[in-house]
Amino acid sequence: MIALKKKTKATKCSDHRTISLIAHTAKIIAKILKRRIERKIEDVLGEDQFGFRRGKGTRDAIGMMRIIAERTLEIDEELCVCFIDWQKAFDRVNWTKLMQILKETGIDWHERRLISKLYMDQKVRVRLDRGETGSVQIGRGVRQGCCLSPILFNLYSECLTKEALDGLGDFKVGGQIIQTVKYADDLVLMAKEETVLQGMIDRLIEIGRCYGMEMNVEKTKVMKISRQPTPVTIKIDQKQVENVKCFKYLGSLLTDDGRCTCEIKSRIAMAKAAFSKKKNLFTSKLDLNLRKKLVKCYIWSIALYGAETWTLRAVDQKHLESFEMWCWRRMEKISWTDYVRNEEVLIRVSEQRNILHEIRKRKANWIGHVLRRNCLLKEAIEGKIDGRIEVTRRRGRRRKKMLDDLE
Repeated sequence: MIALKKKTKATKCSDHRTISLIAHTAKIIAKILKRRIERKIEDVLGEDQFGFRRGKGTRDAIGMMRIIAERTLEIDEELCVCFIDWQKAFDRVNWTKLMQILKETGIDWHERRLISKLYMDQKVRVRLDRGETGSVQIGRGVRQGCCLSPILFNLYSECLTKEALDGLGDFKVGGQIIQTVKYADDLVLMAKEETVLQGMIDRLIEIGRCYGMEMNVEKTKVMKISRQPTPVTIKIDQKQVENVKCFKYLGSLLTDDGRCTCEIKSRIAMAKAAFSKKKNLFTSKLDLNLRKKLVKCYIWSIALYGAETWTLRAVDQKHLESFEMWCWRRMEKISWTDYVRNEEVLIRVSEQRNILHEIRKRKANWIGHVLRRNCLLKEAIEGKIDGRIEVTRRRGRRRKKMLDDLE
């Protein structure tokens, strides 16, 4: 194994993540096994699992959360959301339980035997700066770095949540109760009532321990999505879970007011920091067209992460257009004190204002991709949230919706 730092100044073992180095023959066997069992496992996984699945990704999970918040606020409802953090989730998978789940899923004995041989009786050495440690016997967990690990963990977590949350929950989409939104080990619990959410968490803790999983109370957060949010009292093992107004979910900021302004400001700040680190490259004497491509490739990709899910208000559009001009001015070394108009800057770099057009283009492509499939996300986008009655909407100008940018 190789230990990779999760933080810049990592001083503890918990500040590192281990990646397994696997023999080439084992990689080949793992890929063959993945092709054999992937379809059977896909049939078991629910629509609310977006991690490591074909045709799904982080933007779908983020989009699902934003749409749910948008629809909830539209009908003046409240939704309690808990962002669950499992302690070392991939390293806590119980092998005996995993083999039992594979058998119940319908995986053939031959495949189960090969998977068992890959995991049972394995020994590892950790490679450090000063050399390698001695051999250590491993007794649980899936390898981080093996192509089998994502689908095995998805199956494991799916069985855990199904067993724990069976018959619980009160939030409906399209007439179907939605309890969770999952991306691998990133789990979000949802309920309209605080007591229902507490019951779901208690049950999840109980069943999770049977699967060898433990919740991290310090990193688990709770949020109430509402027009007038109030603190939610949720406890894990008699410890109060922290209430937050915003939470970074899969790299994107979700807020209790359902707006994207904080996320857009955060993305712009990150993009500007990345530009400053490579300022010498972007302001060099390289060809102008090449430098523009570098900016759009490396800087805009940071700024526009998850842009498909944004609901752009007028103030958000101004922030994005200002950032676009900031990039071209810095690239051409034009100071604000030079009194050069934006139109002149665009002429010098042979560009037009494109960033909002790029966002709308990405959003249209993503929405089209989702609407071509019959899935839970499609039902949420089409507005099939339980209790959505037009007369229940508040008086006054309605909130801008995610799809309004495409009209």
